[in-house]
Amino acid sequence: MAEKGGAVPPANLNGISRPGRGRAVVKPKNMKGTLGRLWRLTRGQRKGLGWILLLSALASGASILSPYVTGLAVTAVSNGDALLRILSCLTGLYLCDWLVRFLQAFFMASIGQRVICHIRRTLFDRVKTLALSFFDRRRHGELMSRLTNDVDNISTTISNSLTLLLTYGFTVAGVFAMMLYLSPLLTVVSLTGTGLVFLLTKAVTKRTRKLFAGQQKNLDALNGQVEESIAGLAVVKAFCREGEMEREFGEKNEELCRVSIKALICSGYLMPLMNVINNLLYVAVSVLCGVLFVNGRITDIGLVTGFLLYVRQFTRPFVEIPIFTTISRLP
Repeated sequence: MAEKGGAVPPANLNGISRPGRGRAVVKPKNMKGTLGRLWRLTRGQRKGLGWILLLSALASGASILSPYVTGLAVTAVSNGDALLRILSCLTGLYLCDWLVRFLQAFFMASIGQRVICHIRRTLFDRVKTLALSFFDRRRHGELMSRLTNDVDNISTTISNSLTLLLTYGFTVAGVFAMMLYLSPLLTVVSLTGTGLVFLLTKAVTKRTRKLFAGQQKNLDALNGQVEESIAGLAVVKAFCREGEMEREFGEKNEELCRVSIKALICSGYLMPLMNVINNLLYVAVSVLCGVLFVNGRITDIGLVTGFLLYVRQFTRPFVEIPIFTTISRLP
């Protein structure tokens, strides 16, 4: 289907747009091309995406400034200064953060569903143009899974992951700059722990990616078997094949259950391990801050408070993004 007047080329989802060839792997071989096709699908929604980008920057700005203002409040308390102006500023930042995130979710819900509507229409139009031989070689339940479950996964990615990635992208950059401004030495220590979090995330997600791909494959096979069994139920009864049909369903259902359990258990390791490393990092930075404060290298207690809050903010994206993307793979 040629691109014309807002239409986009059909998505090459596991061979749907190329009958006669084998199914593609779950992970795209050309990530740049895949992102390019997703970008073309947002045609007509670019203005709204611009507003979401601006709102993400504002939400990140409020999150970045709040620990610094909190540190100023702690310093004011230790020095016996007035707190009214600082607390008013901190309250305004929190209210601004809430309002911006609400508007961000409001715009993203509308834009995301319009994009998904366009994807469904594009896929359905493409399916109508395929040859009969294509449907003879593939289970109908598998095609239904492609048109429903896979599109729902894309919907989750666009509606939730996009705003999460944008907000956390701005937050990580801003928090890193503030940490360098407060203490380069403590920043180096924090980066060491963050590197461990990143390596652990990479190792676990590499394993879970294969398991969730197998889960989706088994789900497609089960859907296909159920659809064919129900559609041909009269033939099954006529030839007394109920037992074989039930046995085949049981085998595929058990295989899907087995793979799903392994995938969920493997992904369940991630959050506890991340929290352990994150807490150990927090303790290490706290101890180092205490040592520097006792030795006179740090004289502002508010700086210690603000930096500890920044450590939490800096490691949070590396913990939450893998967890969210893992959950979004669930069918």
